Amino acid sequence: MVVQPLDTKIEPLACLRGSELFEGLDSAWSERLAQKSVLQDLTSGELVWHAGTTAKHFFLVESGLVAIRQLTLEGNSFIVTLFGPGDSLCIAPALQGIEYPGDAVVISETANLLLVPAAPVVAAMASDAVLNRALNRVIIEHSKILRHKIDIVSAGPVPRRLATLMLNLVERFGVSDNDDRAFVPIALTRESVGQLINARTETVIRTLSKWQKAGWFTTSPDGFHIDRLEILDRIIHGRPQRSSSQ
Repeated sequence: MVVQPLDTKIEPLACLRGSELFEGLDSAWSERLAQKSVLQDLTSGELVWHAGTTAKHFFLVESGLVAIRQLTLEGNSFIVTLFGPGDSLCIAPALQGIEYPGDAVVISETANLLLVPAAPVVAAMASDAVLNRALNRVIIEHSKILRHKIDIVSAGPVPRRLATLMLNLVERFGVSDNDDRAFVPIALTRESVGQLINARTETVIRTLSKWQKAGWFTTSPDGFHIDRLEILDRIIHGRPQRSSSQ
């Protein structure tokens, strides 16, 4: 893990004010908080934090993708959920000063995260109503993200789970040029996808290969393209496709 002081490439104050968590806060307080913040410049496979260590910071994702990962009793790893640009991590553990329940690992080629010390934020909560409302919004959003994980793994057969995951990624991170096409700038390995939907990597490969051969789903080094979003909806709801070419 490479940790370095924030440089001119990323403005800490702009990062704080641009986040859902810290936007609209007192300028002087934000400036003091930004001066205490640190940039993590990480690469694929590096840990943002280890399970069992005490949470002392919030994390703002500037770029890249971070997975929250846990181990089963058998020692197998599975991904609980994903966080990407604009997301805030580790809110509840940092507020409480408790241990991280799982590992946070970078699964994109690189990732930049802003570490924000929790102690000044906890101290300000006693008198800052705007901050309290922002914290509540973000914690509620985290609860929604975890509920989406339940929706994904309980969606049924692997194609439905995979379609539910893809539609969730489109809604959270996608860029669309019309109502039925989208690009998601997230490159996931087939193994990571399998962990997200609780499926074997081989099954994920076979399913995605069928989608790619059908011509409406393509992957690239930067992410994946979906040319027919309505097909994902049809798969999720178990409706037949309109033609064999789909």
